[in-house]
Amino acid sequence: MATTSRLHTLLVIWLCMVCSAGAHVAHATETVAEQDLKAAYVFNFIQFIEWPDNEGTPGNEVTVCVSAFSPLKRSLNALDGKQAAKGRTVRVRLLDTGAIRACRVLVVQNTEIEPVLRALRTLPASHGVLTVSDEVTVASPEIVIALTQQEGRVVFGISPDAASKAGLTISSRLMRLAKGVR
Repeated sequence: MATTSRLHTLLVIWLCMVCSAGAHVAHATETVAEQDLKAAYVFNFIQFIEWPDNEGTPGNEVTVCVSAFSPLKRSLNALDGKQAAKGRTVRVRLLDTGAIRACRVLVVQNTEIEPVLRALRTLPASHGVLTVSDEVTVASPEIVIALTQQEGRVVFGISPDAASKAGLTISSRLMRLAKGVR
């Protein structure tokens, strides 16, 4: 238990550093690609989310679904097999809107937003899918976390309403780090 608490504390500190310094920290030591930084954000979001128990979804895996055309695909694929909090293993899969229910984390972008939103709207309440948008310009009540660039840094906003609708519980520590709450 102490190890888990220590891990969470270290992750919060790391996420704080990334949020406050963003690309500036990366340039001080070595350049980090924006996509790699966003993938790190997605991994850290997983640490601070509680999912409802859903039948058919293994409790020890967190499946991240991403479009084959997403600029984040390569960076997210590097997360496949990584261990997250509470003994969860991250699995990265290509997005299939017909099997969206199998996703715990869904990373969307402008090119695929409409079919994904239609598929999400067919799911029951408390479906347990964390939606993370990557530079989506369409405001949608289904998007829980929105990643964007602001003044040369990657920042994120959180919609507590969308999280509640999806049946997700977001740690107050993550909420405090969000640049905006929608």
